[in-house]
Amino acid sequence: MVERWSDRWSRRGKLAAAVNRPSRQPQEGLISFNYGDPDAGSLPLNEVAEAAEYLAENRRVDALGYQDPIRADELNEALAEKLKRDQEIDASANQVLVTSGAAGGLSLLCDMVLDAGDIVLADGPAWMGATNMFRLSGAETINVDLDDDGLDPALVRTKLDELESQGKKPKFLYTIPTFQNPAGVETSLERRKGLAKLADERGLLIVEDDAYFDLRFSGEKKPTIYSLSHGDNVLFFGTLSKTIAAGLRIGYMVGPEDVVATMMRGRVDSLRNSYSAALADWYLRTGKLQEHMKELREIYSKKCHHMLAALEREMPEGTTWTKPNGGFFCWVTLPDGINAAEMLPQCVDAGVQYIPGTGFYSDGRGERNLRLSFSAVSEPDIDTGIARLAEVTRKNMG
Repeated sequence: MVERWSDRWSRRGKLAAAVNRPSRQPQEGLISFNYGDPDAGSLPLNEVAEAAEYLAENRRVDALGYQDPIRADELNEALAEKLKRDQEIDASANQVLVTSGAAGGLSLLCDMVLDAGDIVLADGPAWMGATNMFRLSGAETINVDLDDDGLDPALVRTKLDELESQGKKPKFLYTIPTFQNPAGVETSLERRKGLAKLADERGLLIVEDDAYFDLRFSGEKKPTIYSLSHGDNVLFFGTLSKTIAAGLRIGYMVGPEDVVATMMRGRVDSLRNSYSAALADWYLRTGKLQEHMKELREIYSKKCHHMLAALEREMPEGTTWTKPNGGFFCWVTLPDGINAAEMLPQCVDAGVQYIPGTGFYSDGRGERNLRLSFSAVSEPDIDTGIARLAEVTRKNMG
């Protein structure tokens, strides 16, 4: 019976069927650095229970009913206040579209903007969740290489010129400028200004995914590309999944009011989880979010520096890695001649797991790279996992 489905899948279904994602619940004894999950001990169970109690005591029956898909409500207003305070983004509540996580908003953008055969420019390496959405939409992803200062607008301009000479134009540029996933780097202020200028001058739509903005534990805060742009060519995506709780599935997009309204009308399910929205609104308005973010920054700072110390202590000569100022990830480059994807089965046998770098490029590059997430792993497991990774790496040298 299952074999018949090979003929039933659409083009999109066949592409999805070919994806083999590792489980979020690894086998016993296996230390997994795969996913950017939140630290389990930091999840604010008591505060969310307090929020639920508040809704019940104040008879917020609206939180259990349908919400107007167009009209901005309390959460939109609270998010607009947060954006102004934290990211210097001046947007009205009607310019905020609340989505099912930032990924839900990006998926909606793909539905509304991308057609088969379109071209998308993206970070190189890029978050595989985004590039998979582009692929399912039938679009071609072209990576623009990152370095320690993030995405270089000069390289983007060169790529635009190359495509223009071929009679082609990308639908948009997708980038994570702050604590990039998977590389952990952040785009410098000058480059952010250059990208904003490029968007204004060339009419390039920039999709700015800032999921990790609130999780800075060192370094100076940088303005968003959205706030630096003087036109309507930047869409800003944020999330509360990394700061309140992933299970609430609350993300948001910021853009021109008419674009937000059109995106809203284009959703298959034009409604949203009104109960989660009400819980999140309470969390923002009471100041609990700001208190919680201080705790999260301390937790992730300790874990990140613990991983950096373990890499320094354990990994063989010739290995390099990024040193993030926030977020969840480190990007490792193995010594010459070692293929991270080919080495992965040996690492799993040794009790450690990661995602090979080739999964973050559209053209098969990244053979020597791997992504390590420190966010959900305990400090003792970081030590053990990196020691196992180092041992297998040494065996593969030479």
